[in-house]
Amino acid sequence: MAVGKEKCLEILKANLLVLLTLVGAAVGFIIGVVVRNTNPTDSTLMWVGILGEMFLNMLKMMIVPLIVASVITGTATLDAKSNGKIGIVSFGYIMITNFLGCLVGSLLCLIIRPGEIAKTEVKVFNSVPLQTEDIFADLLRNILPENLISATFRKTLTSYETEMYKANDTVNGTIVEVLKTMVTGKHISSAASTNILGLLIASVIFGIATASTKEIGQPFFKFFYAATEIILVILGKLIWFTPIGVASLIGKTIGGTKNLEDDFSRLGLYIATQMIGYALFVIVAVPITYFILMKKNPFKFFFTLIHAFVIVFATSMTALTIPESIRQLEGPNKLDRRVTRFIIPLSAAIGRCGSCIYISISCLFVMQITGHEVDAASVILVIILTTFSSLAIPSVTGASLITVIILLTALNIPPEAAALLYTFEWLLDRMRTITNYSVQVTCVVFTQRLCLSSLKTDNKDDETLQALNGKENGIQIPEMADDEEFFKEHSFNQRI
Repeated sequence: MAVGKEKCLEILKANLLVLLTLVGAAVGFIIGVVVRNTNPTDSTLMWVGILGEMFLNMLKMMIVPLIVASVITGTATLDAKSNGKIGIVSFGYIMITNFLGCLVGSLLCLIIRPGEIAKTEVKVFNSVPLQTEDIFADLLRNILPENLISATFRKTLTSYETEMYKANDTVNGTIVEVLKTMVTGKHISSAASTNILGLLIASVIFGIATASTKEIGQPFFKFFYAATEIILVILGKLIWFTPIGVASLIGKTIGGTKNLEDDFSRLGLYIATQMIGYALFVIVAVPITYFILMKKNPFKFFFTLIHAFVIVFATSMTALTIPESIRQLEGPNKLDRRVTRFIIPLSAAIGRCGSCIYISISCLFVMQITGHEVDAASVILVIILTTFSSLAIPSVTGASLITVIILLTALNIPPEAAALLYTFEWLLDRMRTITNYSVQVTCVVFTQRLCLSSLKTDNKDDETLQALNGKENGIQIPEMADDEEFFKEHSFNQRI
């Protein structure tokens, strides 16, 4: 009896943070429902969500330093051949899953045809006709940032110079005079957003260069290795504020929703189509892939990441789960840190399978509700544009909906028709982000499995430290007793 009680207490202690986070989510839903029934003002919603904003700021404060430090140390411990193989395998996985997301989303929309029963009037308003080619141009510009410091808080973005003009347009079968926006010029500017992809590429370059310099690069490597461990210690403390942050964020989101019943009656089939697409990947495709690769129960694997999934649901941002993902993948799941600390930031930057499902379904849905013909050529164009545009979608809330508007413009469909999609954006944004994250963490497992021969992984602590010291790849940290004891005491695997 005593043994059973001790075991229960041990399980409770091991999963205390997860349980508290789930309780926080439940409390947040209750707060949101209560606040929503009082017709809250903007000021009320601000104070409901203030603790959540502070929680997000704490995580964002550590994300960029963690990405830079972890990627540099990860790539510095691999030789050029291993780095190349890991990069090719992971990028190939991400591109294939993004494409499959587009394909599955398009097929579901063609089969279910949710737009056939949701035809609605299109409200016309002014909008800048964004050009698809600028998505790819901005992506290429951001790959290699001109200034690493500014890349931590700004990214390159094409801006437009516009003029207004009057024109006759057909809206819901009626010819009306509307004001339209014409692009007269464009120039390169910047937007307030972290250029994660550019920092990732730059960190990889620094890591590879560090490995090639051998003894000269040892101080540089030791600095970023220590920085990674220190940041993870800080985040290990901050993560205990998750239940409060989750309750605040969910409470604000639920409290700010309006007219749910009427909107759901119009968009119910569209939402169901989206949910089916997400479920096919999260419940079917991803677990089967994990089982084939590891021959283990995939749901046990995802249970170790349940805390990260709750963070994803609360924040709609996969980048904020990078610290927790590293903690769980390297700890209970014993994946190689040289893989996790490179693949997790990479997949968080461009892994957008769930977003591709959302964008492809949304584009075809809007075409259906506006009466446009959905032929094979338009479907293929949507799949191609979505697959490549997904590489430029930032890991922020609502970014996929902006991409939908851009692609509708490329398809000569009034982007105003996408206004209806804002209604349930708060829900679909969270569901597609969960899908993104489940595919992203599977990318780590997939890459390690295919690159196992190059990694020569050994889970023993002394072997891991030897690999981190780079004795096989030219990075050999001088043996200093004090430093060695510090790393052994504070190493990430030991803390798990």
